[in-house]
Amino acid sequence: MLTVSSSPRGYHHGDLRRALMDAGIEILGEHGVDGLSLREVARRAGVSQAAPYHHFADKGSLLSAIAEQGYLELAEALRAGASHAGGTALQRFHGMGVAYVRFAVEHPGMFRLLFRPEMLATASPAGTFAATASYRVLEEVLVAAIAEGSVTGPRDDVALAAWCAVHGAAILYVDGPLGADERTWEDIANTVTVILGLGFVPRA
Repeated sequence: MLTVSSSPRGYHHGDLRRALMDAGIEILGEHGVDGLSLREVARRAGVSQAAPYHHFADKGSLLSAIAEQGYLELAEALRAGASHAGGTALQRFHGMGVAYVRFAVEHPGMFRLLFRPEMLATASPAGTFAATASYRVLEEVLVAAIAEGSVTGPRDDVALAAWCAVHGAAILYVDGPLGADERTWEDIANTVTVILGLGFVPRA
């Protein structure tokens, strides 16, 4: 989970990298990318200003490491959402959509970071693999839904439509007008995923 301990935090031998990343995640949640600096990360981790440079060349490399973790956390959240929904592949597909919005609402700083263009453009091979992890989870469930007949259409096209729908709902709630709506994020996520599953066009 994307949790951090209280600041300043001590660390055991070998845990400095983890402590620095935890501090970075904490700052992201409070102030976003622009408010993060290695100086502040060091302060919150309770180490010298030079200590972060033993693990991260600069702010960008720290952000890349945090993003790599975040991509994997998002994939795990989707997998857990699908598993919790259980039942048919379509129900698991629905559960993933709700889990996607939940992740954005519970970790807005991390969520914003994951989709910054520079994070994807500068990702290492491991980072690129992590960045596609959530899409692979989506594909797995879609393949099962298509096989059971509850979803029709080309897999990639359906995946694109689903991703656009839930990502749009997440962004509009976290950074847009839906956050001020009387409905909860969960109600909004359920509405979007149910409509997505049913489709807009009446069936003969």
